[in-house]
Amino acid sequence: MSNHPRPPISARHAFARAFDLAVRRDPVQSLWVPLLLHAPWLLIRALVPSPDDPGGLTVRNLQLNSLQLLGDFPVSLLIASMLRFRALSVHGSTDGMTPAPARECYARGARRMPWLFATELLRNAAIVVGLVAVLPALWVGFRFSLATEVAVLRPTGVLGSFTRSYHLTQARLERWLEMIAMSVLLVLAVLFTCAVCFLVLPSTTWSLWLTVALFLFPLVMSVIQYAWTFFFLRLDELDEAEEGSGGELPRGRPRLMVVEGGRPEEPRAPKAPMSG
Repeated sequence: MSNHPRPPISARHAFARAFDLAVRRDPVQSLWVPLLLHAPWLLIRALVPSPDDPGGLTVRNLQLNSLQLLGDFPVSLLIASMLRFRALSVHGSTDGMTPAPARECYARGARRMPWLFATELLRNAAIVVGLVAVLPALWVGFRFSLATEVAVLRPTGVLGSFTRSYHLTQARLERWLEMIAMSVLLVLAVLFTCAVCFLVLPSTTWSLWLTVALFLFPLVMSVIQYAWTFFFLRLDELDEAEEGSGGELPRGRPRLMVVEGGRPEEPRAPKAPMSG
């Protein structure tokens, strides 16, 4: 294990790049198309009572809720994979701004969906097991937080994804906490906005604003997914540079320069012979 401090990385920069890509430069493929793919399943969830609602425990409602879960799950995996490849294409483009065609990102994402599913399943299972005590769950969530990015963007299996995430998150607890805090704040901002709208417009119902929040969450999740992907790509880039330089990032070396005198040396007068 190396003892030198790891190079700094900015969580705010990751979210700034995510907003720039999703909101300013590519809102159609980053926000609105994913929302349209989610929309049919979100409508079922909004219109069909859940089994916990009064009178909701019926065979029909159970079937529709099961259909909603089964239908939206592969859509979520596909979109999550596609967004990661879209961020990768921007990160690797010559100008750092041009994403790859959406069809190519969807095709590459679809091929990595089984690995994403397996990695997500094992990571969540490990977190649930760690919930017996709080600290093990936090540790698992922290050290394996980038496993899904590795599983999608790198040609490796589940074990390789966890191993790479464990390595990249070494000495990155503060940055990970920043990423978690910013992600949670975005989700809370949606709920807070809907709560304010409910108070300002008393003629509306809280269930209406919950439905609005339900349709806003896919937009927010696209930004969050981009941010975590840019965060991983920057960590991976720094780690490869560190390994390529023998464990130390290249640093400036002091250069020795030969400085010659500004004026030529004057001839010395011959010494006078010493008198006896």
